[in-house]
Amino acid sequence: MSSSRLKNGKVTSALITIIVIAIALVITIILYEWGLHKSVVRTLSYAHYSSPNFEIVSYNGTSVIVENYGSNVTIGIPVKRIVADNTVAMQVLIDIGAANTIVGIEGYAAELPWLFGNLTALPTVSQGMWSWNYEEMVNLKPGLVIEWSYGVQTARSKLAPFGIPVIGYGSQDNLTSFIYFLGLITNRTGNAVKLINFINNVRHVLDEGLSKVSTGYKAYVIFDYEYSLWFTSGPSGDPYWAAVNAGLQPCFNKSMQVEPGAVLQCNPDVIIVVTWNLNPHSPNATAYCESIIETIKNNPILNATKAVRYNRVIIIPGYLTEGPPQVIVSLYIASQVYPSAFSGVNATQYLDQYFEEFLRTAEPGGVWWCSG
Repeated sequence: MSSSRLKNGKVTSALITIIVIAIALVITIILYEWGLHKSVVRTLSYAHYSSPNFEIVSYNGTSVIVENYGSNVTIGIPVKRIVADNTVAMQVLIDIGAANTIVGIEGYAAELPWLFGNLTALPTVSQGMWSWNYEEMVNLKPGLVIEWSYGVQTARSKLAPFGIPVIGYGSQDNLTSFIYFLGLITNRTGNAVKLINFINNVRHVLDEGLSKVSTGYKAYVIFDYEYSLWFTSGPSGDPYWAAVNAGLQPCFNKSMQVEPGAVLQCNPDVIIVVTWNLNPHSPNATAYCESIIETIKNNPILNATKAVRYNRVIIIPGYLTEGPPQVIVSLYIASQVYPSAFSGVNATQYLDQYFEEFLRTAEPGGVWWCSG
């Protein structure tokens, strides 16, 4: 009797050992396959969101290598200190919940408290397009500096001796790739995808409306109302793309000073005036916006255009043509130019939604644009 029990005990122990080994083996296989699955998904995500200047070369959880403006840039992740010398980068970092990583900002961003709130008090590292304070950048000890594309090479040469990586972003780069990249290096890819989906949803509304339009209109895009009525925006400027994405054909395909007669020769159907000084929450915001329209209509050259004749003068803030809000600006322009195709579409509601869900440093409401 006792011998039988001993045998049964040995058999039972052996079976248990085999079962444990089998379970461990199954778990190992499952974990391996899950890791492989995640690796494949991650690779597919990189491929899906990569584009020229934002090509993910490698990623290992502690660093990422990205091909950006002629260089493979290695960045340790997650990045905890970023100098965002680029307002689009600043917007996106706020949008994806990574505002706490920003330690330095572009000089112009400091002038936009209605957009960036208390972050405008952060140290500024530039002033204007060609004036950088590299000493301040170094002192901020960033893990990454983000520049506008036109300044990235200079910044790299200045900061390379300090081991500070620099990437660039410009108006002709792929915004979706840039958003996903910033999500990747700050461990906020989920929030990045949410922002991308919001932009795509607005773009769908825009494309759906434009699909009902058969008439192509020409547009004269004034890059900076406060500077000159005769300096136009080309492909290097974000306002140009805000107009193009609204279904318009700009009169000029280069950012340059133009002759008034050339504008009259184009005879634009729409005039888009960009202001960089509109404070949407100022008591005189409406008056200021409408005064720009009156200035255009009272100009003896512009007064002779079809745009003025048919009340298609549109005022937009330049700072909203940069980055995620650009698609909403395009929606506003299109809704004013083609009202029947966009019946029931309110671009301001989408802008308020963007502020409430993403750019939480901005306050919804106010006067962000006008037309007439």
